[in-house]
Amino acid sequence: MEEKLAWVGLNLLPSLTPRRRELLLRRCGGPKEAWDALGRAPLPELFDDAAHHIFQERRRANPEEELKKAKKAGAKIVIFSEPEYPEPLKEIPDPPPVLYILGEWKEGDRLAVGMVGTRRCTSYGRLVAKKLAQELGERGITVVSGMAPGIDTAAHEGALLSGRTIAVLGTGLGKPYPAGSEKLMERIAARGAVISEFPWDMEGAPWTFPRRNRLIAGLSLLLVVVEAPERSGALITADYALEQGKEVLAVPGPITSEASAGTNRLLREGAKPVTSVDDILEELGVLPFPQISSKAREPELPPAAAQIYKLLSLEPLSLEEIVAQTGLPHPQVAQILVELELSGLVEELPGRRFMRKPR
Repeated sequence: MEEKLAWVGLNLLPSLTPRRRELLLRRCGGPKEAWDALGRAPLPELFDDAAHHIFQERRRANPEEELKKAKKAGAKIVIFSEPEYPEPLKEIPDPPPVLYILGEWKEGDRLAVGMVGTRRCTSYGRLVAKKLAQELGERGITVVSGMAPGIDTAAHEGALLSGRTIAVLGTGLGKPYPAGSEKLMERIAARGAVISEFPWDMEGAPWTFPRRNRLIAGLSLLLVVVEAPERSGALITADYALEQGKEVLAVPGPITSEASAGTNRLLREGAKPVTSVDDILEELGVLPFPQISSKAREPELPPAAAQIYKLLSLEPLSLEEIVAQTGLPHPQVAQILVELELSGLVEELPGRRFMRKPR
């Protein structure tokens, strides 16, 4: 317990960067000795100008209180040497010595796929992420993402329909991003785990989200980038995956879409294209879904409704566009869309556009 408290305490010191922590441990010999040494006096010979800041942070840090916060919220704090620590993270460079876990990482979560993308995704990207994640969940494959708005959230939502999912936060578990995502976090924890290496009440910073991306890659056997512009945190995750020896796959996007500029570049550089879940399963060495006839997949609908449903595949359309492409009267199309939406077959998107729901 003394070793655990020492690690939790060291993790509470924002000025004690990984490099400085390594210097300190090398100097002192272990976490308890390092924690005790910081409590006696500043160490300018190790930390230069940061020594006084680290000393003051050490005086304010309370690892016992940190453990109580996590326990009260139903979470646990695990250190590298404990059996609950996820094994895949022990194999990455610079593994976090301390992890906060809400829910549970299970041995079956070794069969996991990371799925990431831009926060400002298109309706196409959102649908593809949700559909792929749901189909992976149906095969018992855990989906790992970062719980950010956009592609991450769509991936978690899809996985929750059929299987397990893991969210890795760039904040402490007590300050999830974005604000208001506590309900999603609870749902993920009930069907998987929410994980962070940051102290309980730590808010996100420009450096915390890129840093957590190495854990998304580390928990995954391979990474799928659904949509990413040229400058995107998803591409940072892809770099981490490649550094860890993982394959990176990408969903092709329109050449006119800024949201797909980064994913299309990954494809030019050799990433495997994802055109269906079978491409991911093949890379994992998992048998693909058995072929199901398109007739068996389609719901039985009256002719006019079936015509509209078939039209609403992956591209969202407005009511006017549906009228123009089907030749059906405006009132009839509007009524059919209401019925399809009530049946759970179609969803309305912002801007009064309609799209087929993944099945």
